Amino acid sequence: MRAGLLAALLLLALAALPLVGREGYLTHLAILMLIFAILASSLNILMGYTGLVSIAHAAFFGIGGYTSGILAVRLGLPFWVDLVIAVGVTGLVALAIGVPSFRTRGIYYIIVTVAFQLIATEVMDGWHALTGGGFGLRGVPRPAGFESRIAYYYLVLAVTVLAHWAMIRMLRSPIGRALMAVRDNETKALMLGINPMHYKTFAFVFASGLAGLAGSLYVHYLEYAHPEFFNFAVSVDLFLAVMLGGTGTVYGPLFGVFVLELIREVLHEFAAVRLLLFGILLVALIVFLPEGLLPPLLRAVRRALGVSRRGRNTPARASRPSTG
Repeated sequence: MRAGLLAALLLLALAALPLVGREGYLTHLAILMLIFAILASSLNILMGYTGLVSIAHAAFFGIGGYTSGILAVRLGLPFWVDLVIAVGVTGLVALAIGVPSFRTRGIYYIIVTVAFQLIATEVMDGWHALTGGGFGLRGVPRPAGFESRIAYYYLVLAVTVLAHWAMIRMLRSPIGRALMAVRDNETKALMLGINPMHYKTFAFVFASGLAGLAGSLYVHYLEYAHPEFFNFAVSVDLFLAVMLGGTGTVYGPLFGVFVLELIREVLHEFAAVRLLLFGILLVALIVFLPEGLLPPLLRAVRRALGVSRRGRNTPARASRPSTG
Protein backbone atom coordinates (compact mmCIF):
# COMPACT_ATOMS: atom_id res chain seq x y z
CA MET A 1 0.00 0.00 0.00
CA ARG A 2 2.79 2.42 0.98
CA ALA A 3 4.79 1.52 -2.14
CA GLY A 4 1.71 2.11 -4.30
CA LEU A 5 1.18 5.52 -2.72
CA LEU A 6 4.81 6.49 -3.31
CA ALA A 7 4.58 5.35 -6.94
CA ALA A 8 1.39 7.41 -7.41
CA LEU A 9 3.03 10.51 -5.90
CA LEU A 10 6.09 10.04 -8.12
CA LEU A 11 3.88 9.68 -11.21
CA LEU A 12 1.94 12.80 -10.23
CA ALA A 13 5.18 14.76 -9.83
CA LEU A 14 6.41 13.56 -13.22
CA ALA A 15 3.11 14.50 -14.86
CA ALA A 16 3.38 18.03 -13.39
CA LEU A 17 7.04 18.53 -14.34
CA PRO A 18 6.42 20.21 -17.75
CA LEU A 19 4.37 22.87 -15.94
CA VAL A 20 7.70 23.97 -14.44
CA GLY A 21 10.12 23.06 -17.22
CA ARG A 22 7.95 24.16 -20.16
CA GLU A 23 9.95 23.77 -23.39
CA GLY A 24 13.23 24.33 -21.57
CA TYR A 25 16.23 22.27 -20.56
CA LEU A 26 14.55 20.66 -17.53
CA THR A 27 11.97 18.99 -19.75
CA HIS A 28 14.70 17.91 -22.17
CA LEU A 29 16.67 16.35 -19.32
CA ALA A 30 13.56 14.60 -17.99
CA ILE A 31 12.88 13.05 -21.42
CA LEU A 32 16.39 11.63 -21.57
CA MET A 33 16.17 10.29 -18.02
CA LEU A 34 12.87 8.53 -18.76
CA ILE A 35 14.32 6.90 -21.87
CA PHE A 36 17.40 5.76 -19.97
CA ALA A 37 15.16 4.52 -17.14
CA ILE A 38 13.63 2.05 -19.64
CA LEU A 39 17.13 1.04 -20.70
CA ALA A 40 18.47 0.54 -17.18
CA SER A 41 15.38 -1.34 -16.00
CA SER A 42 15.56 -3.66 -19.01
CA LEU A 43 19.22 -4.38 -18.26
CA ASN A 44 18.21 -5.07 -14.65
CA ILE A 45 16.02 -7.93 -15.90
CA LEU A 46 19.23 -9.60 -17.06
CA MET A 47 21.55 -8.59 -14.23
CA GLY A 48 19.22 -8.57 -11.25
CA TYR A 49 16.63 -11.20 -12.05
CA THR A 50 18.38 -13.64 -14.38
CA GLY A 51 22.00 -13.39 -13.25
CA LEU A 52 23.35 -12.39 -16.67
CA VAL A 53 25.93 -9.63 -17.10
CA SER A 54 25.63 -7.92 -20.48
CA ILE A 55 28.00 -5.25 -21.77
CA ALA A 56 26.14 -5.05 -25.08
CA HIS A 57 22.93 -3.32 -24.06
CA ALA A 58 23.86 -0.11 -25.85
CA ALA A 59 24.21 -2.14 -29.05
CA PHE A 60 20.56 -3.21 -28.86
CA PHE A 61 19.67 0.37 -27.95
CA GLY A 62 21.37 1.41 -31.20
CA ILE A 63 19.81 -1.37 -33.29
CA GLY A 64 16.36 -0.18 -32.25
CA GLY A 65 17.26 3.44 -32.83
CA TYR A 66 18.80 2.93 -36.24
CA THR A 67 16.05 0.57 -37.40
CA SER A 68 13.39 3.12 -36.50
CA GLY A 69 15.35 6.02 -37.97
CA ILE A 70 16.15 4.24 -41.24
CA LEU A 71 12.52 3.20 -41.72
CA ALA A 72 11.40 6.78 -41.14
CA VAL A 73 14.06 8.49 -43.30
CA ARG A 74 14.57 5.99 -46.12
CA LEU A 75 11.04 4.55 -46.42
CA GLY A 76 8.89 7.29 -44.88
CA LEU A 77 7.03 4.93 -42.57
CA PRO A 78 5.05 6.46 -39.66
CA PHE A 79 6.51 6.53 -36.15
CA TRP A 80 4.26 3.86 -34.63
CA VAL A 81 5.13 1.37 -37.38
CA ASP A 82 8.82 2.22 -36.96
CA LEU A 83 8.55 1.67 -33.21
CA VAL A 84 6.97 -1.78 -33.49
CA ILE A 85 9.38 -2.95 -36.20
CA ALA A 86 12.36 -1.62 -34.21
CA VAL A 87 11.33 -3.68 -31.17
CA GLY A 88 10.83 -6.78 -33.34
CA VAL A 89 14.14 -6.45 -35.21
CA THR A 90 16.04 -5.89 -31.96
CA GLY A 91 14.41 -8.95 -30.41
CA LEU A 92 15.30 -11.10 -33.43
CA VAL A 93 18.94 -9.97 -33.34
CA ALA A 94 19.03 -10.72 -29.60
CA LEU A 95 17.65 -14.19 -30.27
CA ALA A 96 20.32 -14.84 -32.89
CA ILE A 97 23.07 -13.65 -30.52
CA GLY A 98 21.68 -15.11 -27.31
CA VAL A 99 21.27 -18.76 -28.31
CA PRO A 100 24.96 -19.38 -29.15
CA SER A 101 26.33 -17.03 -26.45
CA PHE A 102 24.55 -18.90 -23.64
CA ARG A 103 26.58 -21.98 -24.52
CA THR A 104 29.54 -20.16 -23.02
CA ARG A 105 29.92 -19.41 -19.31
CA GLY A 106 31.56 -16.93 -16.98
CA ILE A 107 34.13 -14.61 -18.45
CA TYR A 108 33.67 -16.11 -21.94
CA TYR A 109 30.02 -15.02 -22.04
CA ILE A 110 31.01 -11.48 -21.00
CA ILE A 111 33.67 -11.45 -23.75
CA VAL A 112 30.98 -12.40 -26.28
CA THR A 113 28.79 -9.47 -25.22
CA VAL A 114 31.72 -7.05 -25.36
CA ALA A 115 32.65 -8.34 -28.84
CA PHE A 116 29.07 -7.90 -30.07
CA GLN A 117 28.99 -4.34 -28.72
CA LEU A 118 32.20 -3.47 -30.58
CA ILE A 119 31.00 -5.14 -33.80
CA ALA A 120 27.64 -3.34 -33.66
CA THR A 121 29.35 0.03 -33.21
CA GLU A 122 31.65 -0.65 -36.18
CA VAL A 123 28.67 -1.59 -38.38
CA MET A 124 26.81 1.60 -37.40
CA ASP A 125 29.91 3.64 -38.15
CA GLY A 126 30.94 1.85 -41.34
CA TRP A 127 27.68 1.22 -43.22
CA HIS A 128 27.51 4.72 -44.74
CA ALA A 129 24.87 3.94 -47.34
CA LEU A 130 22.33 2.91 -44.70
CA THR A 131 23.30 4.52 -41.40
CA GLY A 132 25.13 7.61 -42.61
CA GLY A 133 28.33 6.39 -40.94
CA GLY A 134 30.29 8.96 -38.99
CA PHE A 135 28.05 11.76 -40.31
CA GLY A 136 25.05 10.16 -38.62
CA LEU A 137 21.49 9.66 -39.78
CA ARG A 138 19.82 13.04 -40.11
CA GLY A 139 16.21 14.11 -40.58
CA VAL A 140 14.52 11.53 -38.34
CA PRO A 141 11.06 13.04 -37.72
CA ARG A 142 9.18 13.23 -34.47
CA PRO A 143 5.75 11.56 -34.51
CA ALA A 144 2.82 13.63 -35.74
CA GLY A 145 1.19 15.49 -32.87
CA PHE A 146 4.27 15.20 -30.66
CA GLU A 147 6.57 17.71 -32.29
CA SER A 148 6.85 19.97 -29.24
CA ARG A 149 9.09 19.04 -26.33
CA ILE A 150 6.21 18.97 -23.82
CA ALA A 151 4.08 16.71 -26.02
CA TYR A 152 7.00 14.35 -26.58
CA TYR A 153 7.66 14.29 -22.84
CA TYR A 154 4.15 12.99 -22.17
CA LEU A 155 4.55 10.39 -24.92
CA VAL A 156 7.80 9.14 -23.38
CA LEU A 157 6.28 9.21 -19.88
CA ALA A 158 3.34 7.07 -21.04
CA VAL A 159 5.63 4.56 -22.79
CA THR A 160 7.93 4.43 -19.74
CA VAL A 161 5.03 3.70 -17.39
CA LEU A 162 3.68 0.99 -19.72
CA ALA A 163 7.14 -0.56 -20.14
CA HIS A 164 7.68 -0.72 -16.37
CA TRP A 165 4.17 -2.08 -15.85
CA ALA A 166 4.95 -4.86 -18.36
CA MET A 167 8.28 -5.60 -16.64
CA ILE A 168 6.71 -5.77 -13.17
CA ARG A 169 3.87 -7.99 -14.39
CA MET A 170 6.35 -10.34 -16.04
CA LEU A 171 8.60 -10.51 -12.97
CA ARG A 172 5.64 -11.29 -10.69
CA SER A 173 4.39 -14.04 -13.01
CA PRO A 174 5.57 -17.68 -13.05
CA ILE A 175 8.06 -16.65 -15.74
CA GLY A 176 9.65 -14.13 -13.36
CA ARG A 177 9.86 -16.70 -10.58
CA ALA A 178 11.50 -19.13 -13.01
CA LEU A 179 14.06 -16.47 -14.00
CA MET A 180 14.95 -15.92 -10.34
CA ALA A 181 15.25 -19.66 -9.81
CA VAL A 182 17.73 -19.81 -12.70
CA ARG A 183 19.61 -16.87 -11.21
CA ASP A 184 19.86 -18.46 -7.76
CA ASN A 185 20.83 -21.99 -8.82
CA GLU A 186 20.69 -23.38 -12.35
CA THR A 187 21.09 -26.98 -11.20
CA LYS A 188 18.18 -26.80 -8.77
CA ALA A 189 16.08 -25.02 -11.39
CA LEU A 190 16.79 -27.82 -13.85
CA MET A 191 15.74 -30.39 -11.24
CA LEU A 192 12.44 -28.51 -10.87
CA GLY A 193 11.79 -28.85 -14.59
CA ILE A 194 12.93 -25.34 -15.56
CA ASN A 195 15.09 -25.17 -18.67
CA PRO A 196 17.72 -22.46 -17.96
CA MET A 197 18.54 -21.99 -21.65
CA HIS A 198 14.92 -21.24 -22.56
CA TYR A 199 14.41 -18.73 -19.77
CA LYS A 200 17.76 -17.02 -20.30
CA THR A 201 16.92 -16.64 -23.98
CA PHE A 202 13.49 -15.23 -23.15
CA ALA A 203 14.99 -12.70 -20.71
CA PHE A 204 17.65 -11.68 -23.22
CA VAL A 205 15.13 -11.14 -26.02
CA PHE A 206 12.62 -9.37 -23.74
CA ALA A 207 15.24 -7.00 -22.29
CA SER A 208 16.78 -6.31 -25.70
CA GLY A 209 13.36 -5.57 -27.21
CA LEU A 210 12.81 -2.95 -24.50
CA ALA A 211 16.26 -1.51 -25.28
CA GLY A 212 15.18 -1.26 -28.93
CA LEU A 213 12.01 0.53 -27.81
CA ALA A 214 14.12 3.06 -25.90
CA GLY A 215 16.39 3.49 -28.94
CA SER A 216 13.44 4.32 -31.16
CA LEU A 217 12.16 6.94 -28.71
CA TYR A 218 15.66 8.39 -28.38
CA VAL A 219 16.39 8.79 -32.08
CA HIS A 220 12.99 10.26 -32.91
CA TYR A 221 13.37 12.75 -30.07
CA LEU A 222 16.84 13.94 -31.11
CA GLU A 223 15.84 13.69 -34.81
CA TYR A 224 19.31 12.27 -35.39
CA ALA A 225 21.28 9.05 -34.86
CA HIS A 226 25.04 8.68 -34.49
CA PRO A 227 27.25 5.69 -33.54
CA GLU A 228 28.61 7.63 -30.54
CA PHE A 229 25.14 7.49 -28.97
CA PHE A 230 25.34 3.70 -28.74
CA ASN A 231 28.97 2.86 -28.08
CA PHE A 232 30.78 0.84 -25.42
CA ALA A 233 30.85 3.75 -22.96
CA VAL A 234 27.04 3.87 -22.96
CA SER A 235 26.89 0.16 -22.07
CA VAL A 236 29.27 0.78 -19.16
CA ASP A 237 27.14 3.73 -17.98
CA LEU A 238 24.04 1.52 -18.02
CA PHE A 239 25.88 -1.20 -16.10
CA LEU A 240 26.94 1.41 -13.52
CA ALA A 241 23.40 2.82 -13.22
CA VAL A 242 21.98 -0.63 -12.42
CA MET A 243 24.75 -1.39 -9.95
CA LEU A 244 24.39 2.04 -8.34
CA GLY A 245 20.66 1.76 -7.77
CA GLY A 246 20.65 -1.91 -6.86
CA THR A 247 20.26 -5.03 -8.99
CA GLY A 248 17.13 -7.09 -8.48
CA THR A 249 15.07 -4.10 -7.29
CA VAL A 250 12.20 -2.43 -9.14
CA TYR A 251 13.14 1.19 -8.47
CA GLY A 252 16.91 0.77 -8.16
CA PRO A 253 17.72 1.38 -11.86
CA LEU A 254 15.57 4.53 -11.89
CA PHE A 255 17.45 5.82 -8.86
CA GLY A 256 20.78 4.93 -10.49
CA VAL A 257 19.90 6.81 -13.69
CA PHE A 258 18.86 9.86 -11.64
CA VAL A 259 22.12 9.89 -9.63
CA LEU A 260 24.34 9.42 -12.70
CA GLU A 261 22.53 12.17 -14.64
CA LEU A 262 22.85 14.46 -11.63
CA ILE A 263 26.61 13.82 -11.48
CA ARG A 264 26.89 14.30 -15.24
CA GLU A 265 25.09 17.66 -15.08
CA VAL A 266 27.14 18.93 -12.14
CA LEU A 267 30.43 17.89 -13.78
CA HIS A 268 29.49 18.49 -17.42
CA GLU A 269 32.49 20.80 -17.90
CA PHE A 270 34.91 18.33 -16.30
CA ALA A 271 34.69 15.19 -18.45
CA ALA A 272 37.91 13.65 -17.14
CA VAL A 273 36.88 14.14 -13.51
CA ARG A 274 33.45 12.67 -14.27
CA LEU A 275 34.92 9.54 -15.85
CA LEU A 276 37.32 9.12 -12.94
CA LEU A 277 34.44 9.46 -10.47
CA PHE A 278 32.37 6.90 -12.41
CA GLY A 279 35.29 4.46 -12.30
CA ILE A 280 35.77 4.93 -8.56
CA LEU A 281 32.02 4.50 -8.02
CA LEU A 282 31.98 1.25 -9.98
CA VAL A 283 34.88 -0.25 -8.02
CA ALA A 284 33.45 0.92 -4.69
CA LEU A 285 30.04 -0.58 -5.48
CA ILE A 286 31.45 -3.95 -6.50
CA VAL A 287 33.70 -4.18 -3.43
CA PHE A 288 31.73 -2.47 -0.66
CA LEU A 289 28.09 -2.14 -1.78
CA PRO A 290 27.21 -5.00 -4.15
CA GLU A 291 23.50 -4.48 -3.41
CA GLY A 292 23.70 -0.84 -4.55
CA LEU A 293 22.84 2.41 -2.83
CA LEU A 294 19.05 2.32 -2.76
CA PRO A 295 18.41 -0.75 -0.52
CA PRO A 296 20.67 0.41 2.38
CA LEU A 297 19.34 3.95 1.96
CA LEU A 298 15.75 2.73 2.28
CA ARG A 299 16.66 0.64 5.33
CA ALA A 300 18.24 3.69 6.96
CA VAL A 301 15.12 5.76 6.27
CA ARG A 302 12.87 3.04 7.73
CA ARG A 303 15.03 2.82 10.84
CA ALA A 304 14.95 6.59 11.25
CA LEU A 305 11.17 6.67 10.84
CA GLY A 306 10.79 3.76 13.26
CA VAL A 307 12.82 5.59 15.90
CA SER A 308 10.82 8.77 15.46
CA ARG A 309 7.53 6.88 15.74
CA ARG A 310 8.62 5.21 18.95
CA GLY A 311 9.80 8.56 20.21
CA ARG A 312 6.38 10.09 19.53
CA ASN A 313 4.11 7.23 20.42
CA THR A 314 5.80 5.46 23.32
CA PRO A 315 4.68 6.99 26.64
CA ALA A 316 7.38 7.96 29.12
CA ARG A 317 8.04 5.46 31.85
CA ALA A 318 6.50 6.47 35.16
CA SER A 319 9.06 6.89 37.90
CA ARG A 320 8.88 4.23 40.57
CA PRO A 321 7.67 5.49 43.92
CA SER A 322 10.34 5.84 46.50
CA THR A 323 10.30 3.23 49.26
CA GLY A 324 12.71 5.06 51.48
